[in-house]
Amino acid sequence: MFVEDGSVLQRRRWPWQKDTLAFGWLDGAHPFRSGTCPAEVVDALEEAARHPVDQTRGHHVCVLCPPREVGPTPHETAKGDVLQLGSASIEVMVDGTRWVAPTLVLHYVAVHHYQPPEAVLHALRE
Repeated sequence: MFVEDGSVLQRRRWPWQKDTLAFGWLDGAHPFRSGTCPAEVVDALEEAARHPVDQTRGHHVCVLCPPREVGPTPHETAKGDVLQLGSASIEVMVDGTRWVAPTLVLHYVAVHHYQPPEAVLHALRE
């Protein structure tokens, strides 16, 4: 499900939607900002993915990768554990504004070189 970075996330199930901005909701039809993210950004995303919000019952798969069976997308962390991505969201607070991304954002950064908005990168480095 594509949502443009920085747009207000219009999810009925999130009561805070007026102050929630989207990042990392990618699809194959829309270009995205790319580059190499610093290791501390990946570490911070891994930590956020360990404590997801808005857990769902099913899994979304990466639409940028070749098609595969439905199920979680595994991500091996720097600590050596494996996180199962695609069934929840993460939150990053930036100056009182909540930014929300799917947990797949970690995969997008690590494998597809997606680069989150500058404000989110800055918050994740701190």
